[in-house]
Amino acid sequence: MSCKDRIETVDVVGSLVASIDTSIKINSVVDNGGSYTVKTCNTKYLRPRSTFEHNGIIYTVIDDPGFEFDPNRCFTVTGQSIITGNVIELPKMKYYYGTVIATSNELDKVKLDTNKFPMVYLLEVIRDDFNNLEEDRIDRNSDFKVFFLVNTDEENWLTADHYRMAIKPMRNMVYQFIDELNNNKNIGEFSNFTAINHVKFGVYTTDKGHTRRVFNDKTSGVEVRLDLPIIASQLCLACN
Repeated sequence: MSCKDRIETVDVVGSLVASIDTSIKINSVVDNGGSYTVKTCNTKYLRPRSTFEHNGIIYTVIDDPGFEFDPNRCFTVTGQSIITGNVIELPKMKYYYGTVIATSNELDKVKLDTNKFPMVYLLEVIRDDFNNLEEDRIDRNSDFKVFFLVNTDEENWLTADHYRMAIKPMRNMVYQFIDELNNNKNIGEFSNFTAINHVKFGVYTTDKGHTRRVFNDKTSGVEVRLDLPIIASQLCLACN
């Protein structure tokens, strides 16, 4: 057992986050004369007023009368030309891990929101429960909390805006993350997980809501609590 090439949990989660599918499959595109409506089955983390680059062109998601943003059905954009191709490749989600204080200090050093969000944040301390028998297929169960967060406009958004612009897009990415876990050969089967919505993410108490902000950045999103079974590696460390 001592020679097993164990990968730390923060790195396991990091590789899973990097594997999350953030591509949008295009079913059809309608030219509205100045805007373009994309029909799709999954809008991933897109939201109104967000931007993305496709084939070298910057597009902006609008939410105008008659062209409302419709999650997981269709969205309308403005840009220099009609969207072509079968897939829109959105950037991968950013990954951070550590204690609240350490991560907050790290985020403060990142100036551009596009280099921070949308974000997956793995909260430490992580509890790993190891199996010590050689024949155990599962190396350990990692009990952790991970947060899917996006920046928000707290001064102007109502609660419904947080749900539409942050909670629902991050729920989309949570489900993508769970799909990745279910399909990963290094992860064992798990029967359940917990998802908790956080509007104005901060220190949370059940009777008062969020009492103060965790990070200096204003965010909303979804917390996932999971007891993750990680399969034992069949590789041995080079001992010489």
